[in-house]
Amino acid sequence: MGDRKEFFDRHAASWDERLGLTERMSHLSELVRSFGLTPGNAVVDVGTGTGVLLPLLREAIGTTGRLIAMDFSFNMLGKALERRHDANALLLNASVELMPLRSGEFDRVTCFAAFPHFPNKQKALLEMVRVLRPGGKLTIAHLKSSEEINQFHRQVGGAVAHDRLPAPEVLQQLMEDSGLSEIAVVNQPGKFVATGRKG
Repeated sequence: MGDRKEFFDRHAASWDERLGLTERMSHLSELVRSFGLTPGNAVVDVGTGTGVLLPLLREAIGTTGRLIAMDFSFNMLGKALERRHDANALLLNASVELMPLRSGEFDRVTCFAAFPHFPNKQKALLEMVRVLRPGGKLTIAHLKSSEEINQFHRQVGGAVAHDRLPAPEVLQQLMEDSGLSEIAVVNQPGKFVATGRKG
């Protein structure tokens, strides 16, 4: 975990450009619209990175919604704060495997472009499900397929060289084991979205 944290701290300043996110805002907008968020939702964005989704999440949940952005990289959160993506969002420097949040507090948990970097994926899922209210929804999303994501990490190398997004059937089982139902996984070129609802 320490190597990954150092990696993301070091690359925070250029991360959005490295992933081409600044040129893909229309794709991100479409992706967030597919989350089905509604005004007033309480949302925690896990692995928020530079906070690129925050203005889109805020637009979806409105001024009455509650938004928390969490990342284990202090420098990534610093970039989000510097860019003022959402002045009303609460930024937390914490690990997904030990979220400093009360159980059953959120309508939605979103996790964009971060899940492959969680060393203990089952523990991460259990924590994300824990903070959801009954009926709450978890969404794991990428702008690449699982195959494209995994190939990208191999090319980047270093601390993330072996970070993998599980195959759809493997992730579905992990989500079921974490207490989610109504699970759906879309894995296609340029898009990966996995959703599940807390029973």
